[in-house]
Amino acid sequence: MRQKLLAATALIAQAFFVHGQGFILEIGPPLAQDGVGVGTTASGFIAGARLHARDPQRQLCGFWRFTAAGAPIGVDTLHALGHHAFAQAMATSDDGASFLVGSAIPAGGHDHTAFMVKREISGSTAWIAQLSLPGSHQFMGAHALADGGALACGVIEQGNGHDALLARISATGGILWTAIVGETLDEEAHAITLVGDAVIATGRQVNFGGTSDAWFARYSLDGDQIWTTSWGEVGNETGYGLAAIGPTAFVMAGTTNSYGPTDLTEQRKKSRAYLLALDLNGDSLWTRSFGDTLYDQRAFCIAQAPNGDLLIGGDRSTVIGSSDSFAARINASGTMLWQRTWDLGKEERLLAISALPDGLITTGWAFGDLARQLILIRRDPNGN
Repeated sequence: MRQKLLAATALIAQAFFVHGQGFILEIGPPLAQDGVGVGTTASGFIAGARLHARDPQRQLCGFWRFTAAGAPIGVDTLHALGHHAFAQAMATSDDGASFLVGSAIPAGGHDHTAFMVKREISGSTAWIAQLSLPGSHQFMGAHALADGGALACGVIEQGNGHDALLARISATGGILWTAIVGETLDEEAHAITLVGDAVIATGRQVNFGGTSDAWFARYSLDGDQIWTTSWGEVGNETGYGLAAIGPTAFVMAGTTNSYGPTDLTEQRKKSRAYLLALDLNGDSLWTRSFGDTLYDQRAFCIAQAPNGDLLIGGDRSTVIGSSDSFAARINASGTMLWQRTWDLGKEERLLAISALPDGLITTGWAFGDLARQLILIRRDPNGN
């Protein structure tokens, strides 16, 4: 059954409901907004969002709230961050709190300031933490901690290229430590997680020749660097998501164009979804890449299911300017169990995915006739 809702506030939503509680939802006013994180609440789901306001033209951040059946309840917009605020990721804790991260620019300014917002399960804003470091910086990933605080990662520019940025923020919003991780090359951190008591970050390191390698760093919870490493071949590799697989190992989800067959028509290797499992010493346990010569495929998010399987989300495309969203389930050794794609318009991409006891919930964006809208997709353990 397909439902279309149009409210006086210019809210536009399309919901495509399937059996049980599964659904696909596109929602948002004209212009653009993206879902950057998703979690559960006592009554349904919450999605962190980038919002584009029309009057005046500005970027904002917010939280969309939904029932368990996917019906939109409303959006809570954050106005206190700056004239422009760009949400990049969201993490949720076991007690239902949400941590939204990104960057903000004041009116008349140019440099980005990294921020983290903690939202309690009640809907109140617990605190807003913003870095006071010089230069321009953004948080791109987050991970909630059991103590009520969170980890964040991103990128910082201080006049000499990009360096990776890591931070730990306390349960009361205090900055416990920051780490700028850079050498002679440019580094960016896109995702961060906790494996046992080890802080792990991933992203990319740009080589002198212009290609990039998947980049990793291990830190202690006190902010001490243990090691950094990078993995790459002749093409480009980038890490976008991380998931722990037990107390001593983790899996990165990202993209590569170093592996797989060559598309003879275009004379290039297509991008492939890329998984790399490492132990806490930074040694490889296994690698997998998924794709074909028919399309480019990229993974932007990963989560672990209750039984240990891995859920990934991203996009795949056959031509520039057209893409479909995709999700897949993979077992703990990297074997593909199933893959699903959704064509909701001209372009779609999944940016965040979370495991449910009875399946998965994922969010991102879709660009079609109703502008660029947040999408929310719920599926059962088999992807249906």
